[in-house]
Amino acid sequence: MRPNRPQTLTVLLTTQAVVTTGLMTLVPILPLYLQAMPGTHGTDWSSVALAAPAVGALAVAPFTGIWCDRVGHRPVLLVSLVVFTVSVLILATSQHVAGFIVGRVLQGASAIGVMLTACIGHVSAPASRNWAFGLQESAVAAGALLGPVLGGVLQDVWSPRPMLFAVAALNALLTLALSTLLRDMPAHTAPVPSTGKRRPIRDVLMLRRWLAAACLSQAGAFALVNVFVLYLQQRAPHDALLASKAGTLHALGWLAAMFASPWWGARNDRVASGRHFLLAASGCAAAIALLPLATALWQIALLRVIHGALFAALALSVLAHCHRVLPAALHGTATGVARSAMTAGQLVGPLAVMVSLPLGGPNAALWVTAAMFAVSALLILPDRSPSFAPVHDAR
Repeated sequence: MRPNRPQTLTVLLTTQAVVTTGLMTLVPILPLYLQAMPGTHGTDWSSVALAAPAVGALAVAPFTGIWCDRVGHRPVLLVSLVVFTVSVLILATSQHVAGFIVGRVLQGASAIGVMLTACIGHVSAPASRNWAFGLQESAVAAGALLGPVLGGVLQDVWSPRPMLFAVAALNALLTLALSTLLRDMPAHTAPVPSTGKRRPIRDVLMLRRWLAAACLSQAGAFALVNVFVLYLQQRAPHDALLASKAGTLHALGWLAAMFASPWWGARNDRVASGRHFLLAASGCAAAIALLPLATALWQIALLRVIHGALFAALALSVLAHCHRVLPAALHGTATGVARSAMTAGQLVGPLAVMVSLPLGGPNAALWVTAAMFAVSALLILPDRSPSFAPVHDAR
């Protein structure tokens, strides 16, 4: 018996929105939030805190897809959700930067993004899988829109901690719902037809240029998140509403992504995703490179909207390409490895900011960020990724 797909997909998407809200509540204001903790320098520790989830994720995420393909999606997802909920509670209760960093590492180790992507792909019909991934990116964007706005406002007038407690509570309820909805999910996908012994991760790594492009595009995104509030602070160092403005401007970009994601996903169901990645990555590079030249707040807002609408295509295009060229029984592994490449970018981006910021300030860091997107576009030209013979999706 197959799970109730529309209902299950709806709960998975809701979970994604709640998870992303929790992730993004503090991210845009990390330099300001951590400055309040004794014995820390906000700028330095914000880069460490932003990169910390990548450490946990890189240790776990590459294997979660394999575990899904071997033992089933439900048990792995439930463990992931529990670990994520615990990590949010640690962040909400931490009074010292060391505890905060531990919570961030545990967030990454939950591999929640990989698991939700794998489950959404598993419960979706093959012909509309990329559209479902587009809905997932819209859920990500909705959470990334809500989180920065509430986090910024709460940072200015009170504390973001109550928001984190609310996210943990909602996530616990959704975990209970999914434990029931996914009870009848089949444990295994169809086997990979092969004349020899198949090594899943090695097969996925044949797409290394796409994985490198995914890494750099996410590096650019997280570098932007890290430096953006410092860029605004440089423009208006005495602005009492700096956190609120930073959160709102981030939210504008995610609002654009929320509306653009289903369109990009549907396009990927019909057209090869390489051209979409090339167009979107090039546009992201241009939008960020123009930020230091902006002279008014509305210009910054417009560039963030353009960047958000284009950024929505990047992860979707990578996943669509992996699913197009790999057999169905490797889709879980492909999702894990692709998301791990993106997670590596979450480590590279903040570290690039740490290096470039002392050398040339926020503007230099923004140009380095733009360069990451530009190089990611160049990496998929020309696209000669290997392709396996088509495999019927037994689901």
